[in-house]
Amino acid sequence: MTDGSPIVVEHLVRAFQIKAGLARLEAVKDVSFRLEQGEILGFLGHNGAGKTTTMKCVLGLLHPTSGRARVWGLPPGSPGARARLGYVPENPDYDQSFSSLELLRVFAGMRGLPGTDTDWKKLLERVGLRGWETMRLKNHSKGMRQRLSLALALQSKPGLLVLDEPTGGLDPIARKEFRDIILEENARGASIFLSSHLLSEVESVCNRVIILNRGAVVRTGTLQELLGGEETHRVSYLEGQTAKEVTVPSIELQGTIDMLRGKGFPVTGVERSWKSLEEVFLSATEA
Repeated sequence: MTDGSPIVVEHLVRAFQIKAGLARLEAVKDVSFRLEQGEILGFLGHNGAGKTTTMKCVLGLLHPTSGRARVWGLPPGSPGARARLGYVPENPDYDQSFSSLELLRVFAGMRGLPGTDTDWKKLLERVGLRGWETMRLKNHSKGMRQRLSLALALQSKPGLLVLDEPTGGLDPIARKEFRDIILEENARGASIFLSSHLLSEVESVCNRVIILNRGAVVRTGTLQELLGGEETHRVSYLEGQTAKEVTVPSIELQGTIDMLRGKGFPVTGVERSWKSLEEVFLSATEA
């Protein structure tokens, strides 16, 4: 019997021995979270915060030092778990002698997936590799390898997609295409676990966000919860010939306008200001 949640992580700790006999480094410290069915969960943190280590524990590529992870209630890396997920690593590394089409054939054979060359060509076209099917991987750019990695992840029509910095090396148009595919897969029913340094990308696709700092969870919540809170306004004014602005809570808006006018500073504009995910992230990880 399997759990209905695609991912459950409970009190996960992953430590690495720096040198034999010396103190260990805890890359992940007592991390717990759950990815619900149909959710797109953003996983944020600076480099070295523990994101990739956590993802590798979920995938069964690393074993926890303590705590545990489960994929639909199954041990990570078990055949039942692997059959239902697709993974896009941050830095795909495939045999350079293959072409894209050949690699899809090989992966399908290893995983026992049904499909023909026609199916794989359609999949390559979907990720933007039409016309490049027979080019050797040694001639692929980083962005092309990212596209191929997504095609391989989608090959099994997975119920769970684990994406670790999936748009690295892609130009803005390709990132938009990538995001569209993520949303299409989610609409199909796939749950998404997404790590990204592009906060605008996370803000545009994710339902909920977890922020890591130095291996520990420091903030978590829906985007509405994280970006909500007290409403503020940005007041623009002139001090002599210099344009300036100040952001104040709504309750202080009228008093600020009166104060500026009282000092002889013309008020040139008032705009409602909303907190951005970048502001939330920087505030949560500044310590």
